[in-house]
Amino acid sequence: MAKMYRGACGAAGFLLVSFGAQAQSGGLFVDAKSNVFGYGLSTPAPGGGGGGIAAPVISLNAGIGRIARFSAGGMAGWGGSLVNGPDGGLFSSNTNIPSVGPISGYNGPLSGQLVGVFLEAGDISGLGAPGSIAYPDLASYAATDYAPGLRQVFFIGDGLTGTGAGAVQNFAVPDGAALLVLGIADAYGFNALAGYYDDNVGGYDTKYEIVPAPATLAAFGVAGLLARRKRR
Repeated sequence: MAKMYRGACGAAGFLLVSFGAQAQSGGLFVDAKSNVFGYGLSTPAPGGGGGGIAAPVISLNAGIGRIARFSAGGMAGWGGSLVNGPDGGLFSSNTNIPSVGPISGYNGPLSGQLVGVFLEAGDISGLGAPGSIAYPDLASYAATDYAPGLRQVFFIGDGLTGTGAGAVQNFAVPDGAALLVLGIADAYGFNALAGYYDDNVGGYDTKYEIVPAPATLAAFGVAGLLARRKRR
């Protein structure tokens, strides 16, 4: 995708490096024991039942106007049995977990879904947690565009507007974000203080790409073309 944009923008390509974000992509396995509330550095379990393992952390290229996109598959489960895919399942019909330290809580339909959280650089342990993102119903998981804030746990699922089908969802990356943590929001019955990660099994094969916002690219492309015409 980045190559396609550079070809279209021509001389404006150098601006993407100077003012936007350089595209990046990759893949990783998000174990069902990945504790999203520990921001990759610890495994808190205030609700008991074990904190699982440190969630995987992706270092983000610096920039503004970034968009993250995901593709995820696989199965995860609780109590030793595989139960659901990355969009979540009905082990519990809803998840309601309070914040942990500087990380927001998570409240939405279904349970065991793939979630993420964007973090700023440095020690965040002394910061307060922001409010949780509102996911009042299943339709709230099906939008094409989201804008989570720093330290707000957000739904990712399989990265599509429907389960296994639909449009690719876009997640605006906060301009101050330096890290992306991927994991699971877990608790006793998924409705308690965070914890109970130690009996989780399976996980999600996850691919990600982070690119400059299309609107930003378009603006740079127009500016580059105008500059070239003036020089001629």
